[in-house]
Amino acid sequence: MSAAIGTIVVIAASFFAYSQIKEARLSRHVQLLISFQEKYHSPAARRFRHRLLSGEFGSPQNFDPTRMCDEDFHSFWQLHDQLEMLGVLVERKLLSFDLVLACFHRSPPRVWNAIEPYVLNRRAQASPLEGMHFERLVHRYRNSPALHAAYWDRQDVP
Repeated sequence: MSAAIGTIVVIAASFFAYSQIKEARLSRHVQLLISFQEKYHSPAARRFRHRLLSGEFGSPQNFDPTRMCDEDFHSFWQLHDQLEMLGVLVERKLLSFDLVLACFHRSPPRVWNAIEPYVLNRRAQASPLEGMHFERLVHRYRNSPALHAAYWDRQDVP
C-alpha cells in the first residue's frame, strides 16, 4: 500500500514539475518577445523599416547599404541583426515560431524581400553564414499553413 501511495506522490510531483517547467518556458518566450518587440517597434526602427520597404533606398536588386548615411547604415544592420537573432531564437526553440508569426506576421518576409539580393551577395563575398537564420525564418513563414496564398499575393501592400 505504501508503495502505491509513494508511486502516486512521485507521479503527482512529476506532473507538477513538468507543468512548472512548461510555465517557465512560456514565460521566457513572452519575456523575449516583449524585449524584442520594444526595440523592433521603436519609432526610429519603424521609420527606417517604412523607408526601406517603400523603396527609398532602391529596389531589392539595387539595394546597397554602403551608400547610406551612417545613421541609416546603422539602422539597416540593426534591423538585419534583429531578424537574424529572431531566426536563431526560433531555430533553437528559445522562442516559439507561432508567437513570432502572431506578433510579426508581415514584417520579416517583407524585409527579406527588400534585402535578399544584397544578403545573398554578402553571403558569397563576406560570410557564408550571412543572414542564414533570417532566411530560414522566412522559409518557415512561407511554409506556414496560417499564411494562405492570398497573403503572399498581397505581400507588397504597405
